[in-house]
Amino acid sequence: MKKIMLILLCTLMMVPSFVSAHTSISTSNPSEGQVVTENLEQIILTFATTIEELSTMDLIKDGNVIPFEGIKVENKQLMGTIAKPLENGSYIIQWKIVGEDGHPIKGEINFVVQNDQNEVETNPVTPEENEATQQEDSQSNQIDEKSVEQNSAADTVEKTEDQKNESTMLTTVFIILIVIFGIVLLLFTKKKKS
Repeated sequence: MKKIMLILLCTLMMVPSFVSAHTSISTSNPSEGQVVTENLEQIILTFATTIEELSTMDLIKDGNVIPFEGIKVENKQLMGTIAKPLENGSYIIQWKIVGEDGHPIKGEINFVVQNDQNEVETNPVTPEENEATQQEDSQSNQIDEKSVEQNSAADTVEKTEDQKNESTMLTTVFIILIVIFGIVLLLFTKKKKS
């Protein structure tokens, strides 16, 4: 009976480590699938819990690693400073972190750079045409920024809901295990009394 109680106590003590087993990414700038239309100076990944100094990331375009000017870890954030403006194209951020619990975790974020300033103008433009184009670009950028903000907010809500669902599922599994253990314990004690 004492052994069973000891096992139950040990199981209860392990619950917090099951529920918060791994650190997950909360937000990122740029976010997954984002189309970046301005010069990106820094990549910031924010995680659910504090990460260790060993954490790192790579920026990849067409299979080539683009070096960061510097990578810094601050509490829950992994930040990479970009040395020079990125060319238009598809990029992948590959991150590898070590969470507070000591588990290494990795993942990746895909985004696209589509910056008009990176393109060389071939036709001369009159001042009137340039002003009209700037107004159209300004309106287009405002619309793009709003849609990016909405997409980022939706991604954050979706990730938060996924984390809540995962936590709820782990808690439910643990409660079911405790109930089963209690039933087995009850049956065992009844059998001993008989």
